[in-house]
Amino acid sequence: METDGADNNSDLQRLISAQTASLDRLAAHFAPEKIEEQEARRFKTLGKLLLRSGSLTALCITGLFGAWEFAIYVKDSWEIRQSASNYANVAVRLYYDENNTTVSKEFISKALKLHPDNAEYLYLDSYIDGMSEVRLLFNLDRPYTAAELNAAHRALAKAILLEQQDSSKPEAFILRGQIYTALKDYTRAIKALDRAIEIGPDNDFAIMRLGVLKYLQKDSELAISLFNQSLKINPNSKWAFLWKGIVFSDSRKLEEARTNLERAIAIDPRFDLALYNLGWIELKKKKKNYSQAEKYFRKALSVNPSYKEAFYGLGMVYGYQNQYKIAHDYLNKALELDQQFLTAWKWRGIVSYEMKNYSDAVSDFSAGLKLDPTNADLFVRRARVAILTGQNAKALPDLLLAKKFDNSNPRTFLYLGQVYNNLGQLKPATDSIAAALKINPSYPEAHAAMGQIFEQKGNITGAIKSLQKAYDLSRYRKERFAVPLTRVLRRNGQQDFAFEILRSLFEEGNRDLEFLVLAFNIGLEMNEISIAKRIFEEYVKIAPGSKKIIEMKAALKK
Repeated sequence: METDGADNNSDLQRLISAQTASLDRLAAHFAPEKIEEQEARRFKTLGKLLLRSGSLTALCITGLFGAWEFAIYVKDSWEIRQSASNYANVAVRLYYDENNTTVSKEFISKALKLHPDNAEYLYLDSYIDGMSEVRLLFNLDRPYTAAELNAAHRALAKAILLEQQDSSKPEAFILRGQIYTALKDYTRAIKALDRAIEIGPDNDFAIMRLGVLKYLQKDSELAISLFNQSLKINPNSKWAFLWKGIVFSDSRKLEEARTNLERAIAIDPRFDLALYNLGWIELKKKKKNYSQAEKYFRKALSVNPSYKEAFYGLGMVYGYQNQYKIAHDYLNKALELDQQFLTAWKWRGIVSYEMKNYSDAVSDFSAGLKLDPTNADLFVRRARVAILTGQNAKALPDLLLAKKFDNSNPRTFLYLGQVYNNLGQLKPATDSIAAALKINPSYPEAHAAMGQIFEQKGNITGAIKSLQKAYDLSRYRKERFAVPLTRVLRRNGQQDFAFEILRSLFEEGNRDLEFLVLAFNIGLEMNEISIAKRIFEEYVKIAPGSKKIIEMKAALKK
């Protein structure tokens, strides 16, 4: 019995031990950390399967393994990645197709918010950010401010970051080439763009940008060749067509320019830069088409309401037609968009000058000089206003500064001659005007000024010769030279010749008031009553409230 009891007890101990071991194994198998490890291993396998297939079948497999929650998670992750990809694609299209850096930046930011570690999105963000900085630099018409130079350096930092991210892509070098081009560091710009083309021989954008650089270096022939090379790679490159149009336009090959710009617009009907340049082609024609130019500038503004240059273009349309009030309004709009738009300050000053609002003109030229203190043209224009208002002491320092910054402008020497003449210093006056004529022998205003000096010296023959040359060379407002010429001719007893000049201008449609009065008086002197009456009728139409009308009426009755 004792033996049987011992055996039974031993069997019971073995059974308990086996049960304990089995329970330990079950506990270990179902322990939280074990389950987490098993699920992680299972999810890793299934994750690869899902990423590989991206299908609902994979989701079903996860259900078989009891991981429905994970299936939902993976599905949500896939949708998030898809949304991020969609945002990035929109950003690319907005940037490359619409040239809209602001909105493209918004969309790439949305992509990064959903997928912050995506290398492609980070790369695209840096590239668009850098190129948007460069676009601002390219559009400047004056020296850079400190803030703008900082922006250039930020863009350069973006280029370096891109290169560090992936040096096998050309974008980093394209961006660097753009920055150096904007900074007029052409040597380094060429090096960067050459590297971009070496990496991507079929990168049409890099080749096109190299063409722009060659154009800026005054090598138009090579520029056109590079644009054509870019178009062989990408026949739909609106940028290559745009720049071909610009180069041809600057070379006065207006039909070739129009053809290329229209092809750019055929590719992208909303291409504001091409529309703007088509507007300028209409203003460069021998016979300007003002209405068509205005249509192009307005279309550019409908696409891009912040296009300050298009408002400037509209100002020029009306300025060329002597509708200065409207021109002034459009230049105001350009300056409302950008207070540092030097070209708008300059031309608003010119318009104010033409309107005889001399204090406004001086104010605008001075504002321009704050932006560019070495701008010789603005010093010359401000001096011109001072001369007209009898402030020779103010004009002289401006002209001397203009001469220092640019001694190739004949107007500087012409105005210096006028100032010296007004101050009674005939020798330096004569020398200055002679210097103007040496720079430009066909300068009518300088010939007229020399004629005035000859007249003061009593050299009537020299005066007539110089004034006649001024009149013959003039292509714009010939009455400016006809009036002083005919006055000297009358003094020299050549009334017939004087009257023929005035009659010819009147028949051509000249209606300047001073000219009409002079032509009327000489017509009466020559007993040309019928033409004197016609001149009088035109004068009344143009200046019905003029006090001169009473005088002219009385003269006709004599």
